[in-house]
Amino acid sequence: MRARYIARQPIFDRDLAVVGYELLYRAQAQGPAGVGDDGTAATFSVLFEAFVELGLDATVQGVPAWVNVEPAALASGAHLVTDPARVVLELLETTEVTAAVVTQVGELREQGYTIALDDFVPDDPRTVLLDLVQIVKLELPAIAPGQLAAQVAAVRRPGLTVLVEKIETPEQHAEALESGADLFQGYFFTRPQVLSMQSVTVGTPAVLAVLSQVGRSDVSMQELSDLVGSDVTLSQKVLQAVNSGFAGIRRRVDSIHQAVVLLGLERMRQLVTLVVLAGATGKPHELGRESLVRASMMVALLRSREPQAPREVRDAAYTVGLMSTLDAYTDTDIATVAERLSLTPTVRDAIVHHDGVLGGLLATVLAYEEDRLPDADAACAAAAYLDAVREADTRWAALELDTVPGREPVGT
Repeated sequence: MRARYIARQPIFDRDLAVVGYELLYRAQAQGPAGVGDDGTAATFSVLFEAFVELGLDATVQGVPAWVNVEPAALASGAHLVTDPARVVLELLETTEVTAAVVTQVGELREQGYTIALDDFVPDDPRTVLLDLVQIVKLELPAIAPGQLAAQVAAVRRPGLTVLVEKIETPEQHAEALESGADLFQGYFFTRPQVLSMQSVTVGTPAVLAVLSQVGRSDVSMQELSDLVGSDVTLSQKVLQAVNSGFAGIRRRVDSIHQAVVLLGLERMRQLVTLVVLAGATGKPHELGRESLVRASMMVALLRSREPQAPREVRDAAYTVGLMSTLDAYTDTDIATVAERLSLTPTVRDAIVHHDGVLGGLLATVLAYEEDRLPDADAACAAAAYLDAVREADTRWAALELDTVPGREPVGT
């Protein structure tokens, strides 16, 4: 477990309604907000915290998230994890305008993204981008008193939204209103609010295994879902992301296979990349293998009791078994963890209360582990357990093979 932080500052319209939150990098609970020493790494960190750890809906409550970006982060495809309708990409004042950047901005617009020029000042070298972007943020301290209206008029274009930032006094707010600006931001309204969460690390072998496979042109969704399902915390983050507004997916899902199919190869690659670059990886241990055994045993028991159970039920059974160890991973009550995953009531109640068919299977698995099963049920459970151990060992070995230097990854 490690503490992670993100700051947000609201953006207001002329009626003082919140129309967005700018998300700011924070390495610690106290201290200045900003993009950090490494702007690209900070971008990945902000995206990871907002879209995966906290969940987009919890972070910005339905309005767009404004995220500082640099050309390098955009070139990596980091923005592709987000639904264009739910994010504003702010090009930093340090952006060097090149032919490649002009092309990049045009491509972003074609993809449906809203682009803003951050900290815009008079004679800004990014002036050539004004006809391509949708928003410009004027940095008030850089504009002489009484000159704001002229600067708003100078940048105004049809369809361009003008935001005045770093407003700190009532007088500055009044001047910004009189200038004809559309949006407003600054300490006069509120200072950035720091949000924090406890993050569970993801097993490095699972992450690297997925990364090695999603780049293959012939990788199948089944292969990918199997890899993701081989690590409990990576599975957690995938489900958490899909069920919290990540990539604009609104359908509630409760299995790894459904999540991977809905995300698709490109967004899956970007999600795992975020996990890696945001520093969320860790070293796996025996708890990961126990999670695999539980998940596989759930499916084996289900097959023995309901041989014709449909694929979605088998997927949900695997998810229940895999997620049932998250309390041990996070040192948090299982009900709290399950609630954070935003699972369907059926899966959540199975994990937390052992309700329903899936809950009954989990109760059987736990009773077998604790040697509490009646003799009449123990033989069937033992057979399912042996099958589960073999399957878990195979998956674990595949993960280890994928990450041993000099060896070919599985599936190549």
